[in-house]
Amino acid sequence: MKRPHRSTHARIWSILGWALPLALLALLALKQTPPNDRPAVLLKAPEAQGSSQ
Repeated sequence: MKRPHRSTHARIWSILGWALPLALLALLALKQTPPNDRPAVLLKAPEAQGSSQ
């Protein structure tokens, strides 16, 4: 004989098993992407300090 709380527990975890990944995918889909129209910023190499030989 199956206890009622076990079937409820299994049903809840089944729903969460589908709902949580779908919510995560929805959040990733709705995440705003950074603008691509900004110009690239080139970084300079640090200038050598100290004695130059």
